[in-house]
Amino acid sequence: MTADSSRGDLLVSAVDIRRAASQGVIRQEDAERLLEWASRGSATSPAPRERRKGLNIVSVAYYFGALLMISACAWFLGDKWESLGDRGILITCLVYAAVALGIGVWLRAQGFMVAGGLLVTVAVSLTPLITYTIEHMLGFWPVGDPGKYGNYYPFIHGSWVIMELATIVAAALALRFVRFGFLVAPLAFSFWFFSMDVAALLARVDNLTWDDRKWVSVVVGLLTMGIGYGLDRTLRRGPSASEDFPFWCYLFGLMAFWGGLTAMDSGSQVSQFIYLLINVGLIGIALPLRRTTFLVFGALGSWTYVGHLAYTVFKNSIFFPFAIALFGLGMILSTVWAQRRWLRAI
Repeated sequence: MTADSSRGDLLVSAVDIRRAASQGVIRQEDAERLLEWASRGSATSPAPRERRKGLNIVSVAYYFGALLMISACAWFLGDKWESLGDRGILITCLVYAAVALGIGVWLRAQGFMVAGGLLVTVAVSLTPLITYTIEHMLGFWPVGDPGKYGNYYPFIHGSWVIMELATIVAAALALRFVRFGFLVAPLAFSFWFFSMDVAALLARVDNLTWDDRKWVSVVVGLLTMGIGYGLDRTLRRGPSASEDFPFWCYLFGLMAFWGGLTAMDSGSQVSQFIYLLINVGLIGIALPLRRTTFLVFGALGSWTYVGHLAYTVFKNSIFFPFAIALFGLGMILSTVWAQRRWLRAI
């Protein structure tokens, strides 16, 4: 058994596994199953040729490069209509996507799974611009001309729905053949945008009222988190278990749900307290799911409520800061007591 001190990675050999079984650390049948699985995987999978996952110079360079590629074509190229025209933009995007997809598939076949997966994601991320260009050439818009492609990100419009559906389909097809977690990001992002734009489409308006946006955001956030939970339950086993597919659904779902919920400021103390309970619930959900994203958003919401109490309800009370401090101390000490009692019980 060896350890890489520079990365903290622990490498376990077959000898280590058998010794652990002989010493009772794991059961003998589990050791044999683990060794059989490892030998079968090594025979059918390409040998890994990248550094292991985690925050390191390789992963930073990979993702930064992918984001530069997405920005270069999906965003900046969308502003070059006067220079290239519809046909030039479409041809450029198709060639760009084909090259990224081809190199990505080839790299994964060579064992560079992350680099290849990111390039496939770059190709999928071009789908909105490709779809927009085709619609612009045909003059086909579900609810009128939405204007420049640059409006796609900041403004809700019913005519964006075809672009979002196309991106969702492209990402789903890519995931069918390339099991890479980051591919869920454009899918979840497009689903989030789709929810807003389809509401505008059904209402036959170019935009939604502020109150409508809040409720749509909350509902879609719940649905997106539900999809993430389904992925969490179904993709924990098998060859895809090492990829964190649900993360992006959880992230975008929480952004939509928590953002819409936080924007609903009715001024009622009862609704504010319900808001606190919901955020405490998010913190509670983080424990069984083992997801820090729920913890972060729940903590932010709880602090928002505490700020509301401090600057609105108890604005003129000198004792409020001390009460909050004592409450925090009580939480820490009660948690320590609960752990000691639980450890004695086992």
